[in-house]
Amino acid sequence: MAQYNFILSSARVETDVKLPQAPQIGDVISMNSDVNSPHYLVCRIELFANSDIVNVHVQRFANQLSAKLAIDGFRNNRNFIQ
Repeated sequence: MAQYNFILSSARVETDVKLPQAPQIGDVISMNSDVNSPHYLVCRIELFANSDIVNVHVQRFANQLSAKLAIDGFRNNRNFIQ
């Protein structure tokens, strides 16, 4: 099983994350089902040869509402993210 690290602005914000399936670019991930917990938009996935470590570069949002309002295609089309 792969070890996922969340990278935000070149710094690890979450390490050894367990995910039920491999993330893809554009996925919105939350660590739990609480709508007030931080949500992450997957921007880039970085794999290492011969390693189980996967760096997932993310953009962080304070909660589900802020993610919903900002992410194009996540229930709106406001295009706040370039």
